[in-house]
Amino acid sequence: MITTVTGKHQVTVPAKLVQELGIGPGSRLRWESTGNPGEICVRILPSRRSVANSLLGAGRRLAKANPA
Repeated sequence: MITTVTGKHQVTVPAKLVQELGIGPGSRLRWESTGNPGEICVRILPSRRSVANSLLGAGRRLAKANPA
């Protein structure tokens, strides 16, 4: 798949990848150089909501393990 960078440095993610990877409006992508010339890596970051939900109640185990 080939995409083109616009004059505003924007790139369109191909529809096939959007569907396959579940990328949607508001999805955050991390762009990194791999260190190899002409090569980049793009990672989909978890949404802030999913990170917050995964942390809900995480401190309860610690509170029960160390009663005051």
